[in-house]
Amino acid sequence: MWLPGQGRSRFGFTVNYQFDWEPILESRALILEGLATTILLSLCALALASIIGVIVGTLASSRHKGARLGAAAIVELTRNIPLLIHMYIWYVGLAFLRLPPFLCGVLGLSVYSGAYVAEIVRAGIASVPDGQNKAALATGLTRLQALLLVVYPQALRIVAPSLGNVFSQLIKDSSLASAIAVMELTYQASAIEGQTFRTFEIYITICALYLLLVSAVTLALRLLAGPRDDAPAQELASA
Repeated sequence: MWLPGQGRSRFGFTVNYQFDWEPILESRALILEGLATTILLSLCALALASIIGVIVGTLASSRHKGARLGAAAIVELTRNIPLLIHMYIWYVGLAFLRLPPFLCGVLGLSVYSGAYVAEIVRAGIASVPDGQNKAALATGLTRLQALLLVVYPQALRIVAPSLGNVFSQLIKDSSLASAIAVMELTYQASAIEGQTFRTFEIYITICALYLLLVSAVTLALRLLAGPRDDAPAQELASA
C-alpha cells in the first residue's frame, strides 16, 4: 500500500512510503499497556477534577463574597497556567515529595481541569431558578440536602454537554503526561516509533484509540444526562 500522492513532486523528490503494519501488531502488548494506563489516568483525573470542580464551583455560587472571590482567584490562577507546567510543578518542583510520575500526572490533570469544571458547575447552579432552592428549604431540607437533591441534579442535566467537552479534552490532554515519564498511550507510541520507525502506522493507531475513548465518554455523559432542554445548554456551551 502506497501513500497517496506518490511519485515525483514539483520539488523534485519522490514519495514512496510503504505501509507496514506488522511491527505494530508485534507491539500490541505495549499499545494495550499504554491504553490501560491512559484509561486509568483519565478516570482518576476525571474523578478528582469533578470533586474539585463541584467544591470550587459551589463556593463560587456562595452568598458570601469572600468565598466567591477565593473561588474566582483559584479558577483564574489555575486555568491560566499551562497544563504541562502544572505537571512539572508536581514532578520537578515538588520532587522532594518523591511522588510517582503517575500520581503527578493525575494531580496536574485534576487541578487544571477542575478549574474548568468549577466554572461550568457555577454556571449550572446559577441557571437553576432560585425558587427551586427556596422551595426545597421550605419543605424542611437543609441547604446541603437542597443542593444535593434539588439543585445539583437539575444543573447536571443542563451542563452535561459542557462537561463532556471538558472531560473529552482531559483525555486528550493526558498525552502530556508522557513528558513526565508516565507510560501511557503516547509514551508507548513514541517508544515503538523509535524502535520500528513506523511513524504513520503507530500514530494512526493511537489516533483511532483516542477517538474511541473520547467518543465513549461523550456518549456516556449524554446517556447520563438523559432528555434535556437544549436552550439552557446552548447558553452554557461557552462557559
